[in-house]
Amino acid sequence: MSAWGKRQARADSKPTNTESTNTNGANTSTVPKKSAWGVPPPPPAATAAPTPTTIVPNERSSSAFPTPREAMEKLSLDPSTSQPTVRSQSARPSNRRSYLHSAVPESAVLTPIYRPDQGGNAGKAVDVYTNHFRLKIDDAIVNQYDIEIYMIGRDKKPRLARKDERWETVQRIAKREKNFPIIWYDEGKTIYTKELLTDFTKPLQITFNINNEDKTFQLHILNLVRQEKIRDIYDFIEKKTSIRPRECIRIIETLFKQGARNDLIAIRNQFYDRKQKLDDLGDGRGMASGFYQALFLTQCGPTLNMNLAFTCFYMPLNFIEFATKYLRKDITKGLNEGELQGFKRIVRNLLIETLHTGRDIRYRIRGFGLPANQIMFVRGANDDAGDASLGEKISVADFFAEKYQKLKYPYLPCIDGMSGSQKRANWLPMEVVKLVPWERSLKPLDSVQRSLVTKKSVIKPDQRYAQIMNVVNDRQFDKDSYLKELNIKVETKEMLKIKARILPPPEVKYRGQGNSEVTERVNFGKWTIRNRFYTTRDINKWGMIYFGSKPNENIIQALKDFETRLPPLLQRYGITIKSKPITIAKPANKDDIETTLNNASKDKWQLAIIVLNNTLDYVYDYVKQCGNQRYGLVTQCVSFQTLERNLSKLDMYVQNLSQKINAKMGCINGVVNLKAALSRPSNEDLFMFFGADVTHTTCSAERPSIAAVVGSRDPTNSLYAARLCEQYPKLGRCSMEIIKDLDKMIVELLHLFARSCGNRLPNKIVFYRDGVDDGQYQKVLDNEVAKIKQAFRTIYINRTQPKLTFIIVKKRHNTRFFVYDGQSTKNVEAGTVVDQQITHPSQFDFYLCSQAALMGTSRPALYHVLHDEIGFTSDEIQQLTYWLCHTDARCSKAVSMPAPIHYAHLAAYASRTFDFDDSHEQECDDDFVENAESVSIDDIKTKLMVLDPKMENEMWFV
Repeated sequence: MSAWGKRQARADSKPTNTESTNTNGANTSTVPKKSAWGVPPPPPAATAAPTPTTIVPNERSSSAFPTPREAMEKLSLDPSTSQPTVRSQSARPSNRRSYLHSAVPESAVLTPIYRPDQGGNAGKAVDVYTNHFRLKIDDAIVNQYDIEIYMIGRDKKPRLARKDERWETVQRIAKREKNFPIIWYDEGKTIYTKELLTDFTKPLQITFNINNEDKTFQLHILNLVRQEKIRDIYDFIEKKTSIRPRECIRIIETLFKQGARNDLIAIRNQFYDRKQKLDDLGDGRGMASGFYQALFLTQCGPTLNMNLAFTCFYMPLNFIEFATKYLRKDITKGLNEGELQGFKRIVRNLLIETLHTGRDIRYRIRGFGLPANQIMFVRGANDDAGDASLGEKISVADFFAEKYQKLKYPYLPCIDGMSGSQKRANWLPMEVVKLVPWERSLKPLDSVQRSLVTKKSVIKPDQRYAQIMNVVNDRQFDKDSYLKELNIKVETKEMLKIKARILPPPEVKYRGQGNSEVTERVNFGKWTIRNRFYTTRDINKWGMIYFGSKPNENIIQALKDFETRLPPLLQRYGITIKSKPITIAKPANKDDIETTLNNASKDKWQLAIIVLNNTLDYVYDYVKQCGNQRYGLVTQCVSFQTLERNLSKLDMYVQNLSQKINAKMGCINGVVNLKAALSRPSNEDLFMFFGADVTHTTCSAERPSIAAVVGSRDPTNSLYAARLCEQYPKLGRCSMEIIKDLDKMIVELLHLFARSCGNRLPNKIVFYRDGVDDGQYQKVLDNEVAKIKQAFRTIYINRTQPKLTFIIVKKRHNTRFFVYDGQSTKNVEAGTVVDQQITHPSQFDFYLCSQAALMGTSRPALYHVLHDEIGFTSDEIQQLTYWLCHTDARCSKAVSMPAPIHYAHLAAYASRTFDFDDSHEQECDDDFVENAESVSIDDIKTKLMVLDPKMENEMWFV
């Protein structure tokens, strides 16, 4: 990685220009001769009669836990003998759906624990509304069929139909055929129906017009895969079975999508009106507003969770216009190689469609090639019969001038478009294609775009409540013919009213006169610091460094005011500065940053206040990289614009600044007695808290995931240290849901804890884990608990091992709470906890809204206790978790998640531009195979992040 902390992906090699063409764009084959269209094999013949197939069950659900694999059994066609627990899957090949391969195998070693009681009792009882709506569902048996839908091409060969074409085909055939039962379609390769489709064993063909062209499609109903009893849902809710009815959930959620599918874009459980105008974000992308809907199986029965949703789509612009907007430059004047390579990483795999052929032909972008006036091919060599040794050579630009239109920009690079399964290049000039409408963008937003999105997506609670109710009423569930098929009724009069409690806040200890302990009271989730920090350190040498444009008189005066007023303001909180500052102004370039911070470190500065004036993000990143990794220098960055705005009210600004400075200096701001949250606290107990997060589970060598683990390192659990590593496969891309080197990271943090606590090791450990997607809980539980235990065996050896509690923390969910006081709808108070009615029927989970929302609607965190050897009651773990939210060193208010989890998130984010040491790289197996589908945990490489020794155990991440 370069010194600026920018990871450069390996440049892909350019495709070879072998010579062939087709009538829509210029083709160059990279494989031996093959059909230009990449035709799939013909569809399998339909079975004479639909018979159930029995194979190892396929886990396809949004559930947090995979169902245990069951023995293969025959599935009877007689509903009276059908067993609800039997699962089967399609007999078709494994390419049924395109999934990213996971390096972590499925497992079911540990069982998530059950709730230890009937829920908590601590705190003040209140009633709240939640955006869940009760469902009533009749029992029924639903049949699942495998299908295939093909488009018959001009050459009479079948090709797999596109998503929208598949949907339209199913709807038209179902409407046309007499006695065709009501079916609901998952938009993939599955349909559901209450009836047996014994009369529809032959392919069903239909022709209809799409974009002024008649197209013919065939629907093949292949075989009956399984039969599901809807009653399984209630067996799970009533605790008659612990197996989550995944297929039943899928069946009902698919049913709910059918009625509005023609007008809405569906992305999993999110829905967007295709008629809406996108809010332009300025770079060829726009934000859409929609709603989220999902089925939940809760203590009070099945509910429908409804919420507002927002996401970004690429706008359907001509590709040149899109590129100009995204790159913020007129690309018709040309692109250099660096810009092209960077842009390729942005647009790779985007769908585009042609503008020059009179019909929509879609391609997926693979990359870029030479300009249209430089790519040559042989006219007429476009199929297996073509001979590249014969014929006339012609450029792509000349070909388009002859057959379609003269290109305006023949000097721009051509797009390498991939169609279907073909590997050959299809060279398409940028000006003859546009982006396909409603393609979602998951690329990061810049600060201006985030501000625009926030203005629309941060919604006050009364407005969110009203808008959700409007969505529910617009859906008209009572008139939905599909829902009537299972006699589903949705209670839409109002949101579900449930019981909640407001937990008492902790007391936060500071230092008063004579170094005595004083208490600050927490009110509405925040408190005022009127005393000195709990521990502090004198600063004997410090300085202020300005990076930015050449300072004028106003800037110089503002810096002088700040350096003069800062020491006495810090003194209020016990931070004593014993020297005058050294003030330096330098341009914001790499060499000056590196030289200045290196000199400050050599001069033994204890603190460097870095003032950044209108600098780009990379300047901040490089300052942190130099300070934390190279020179061991404590840096506190300040925006000059923020400083200038706060000069008249510097007291409050410095209070926030002082908390970060004190924590980075290795000192404690305030102390919360966490043991007081327990019903029977013991002086013999020594607790240690961990937090872990993974930035993204999908990883590759070009884009590794970063795993961060932080652990407390003092008896008050106020100070923390972090350990980080990169993890990725040697080749390809895969999903890596667990932290491979978790055991090594925990061993280091346990050693550090012991050194700080008089060689005492903790006897109780609470581990909070963030960054776990739905459906991955079991993998994380089985693998990471085992690694934690392995670390215990390494450290404790013959001593009694500590008791472990392992908790998943989830912020990305759609449950919200509202309070109605008789006049208006408001946010719930800080400390509101819900552990009944809408929680898991049997397992140990709860919602906690620990923060007081300043903007928009407050979002609770969902906590799922998967493993508990300590034996917490509901009240204890809820109170302990809530109080941990008051221990964040960065502020004097309760944050939305426990401090160790927040610190892990901050450390992972801060390290995204750091260097990870190759000398600490853990190699994968040498005989690693190139097929990404064969990747395993052993094939994942890891690199540990190495900081300067003076910084590695400090709280540099705050």
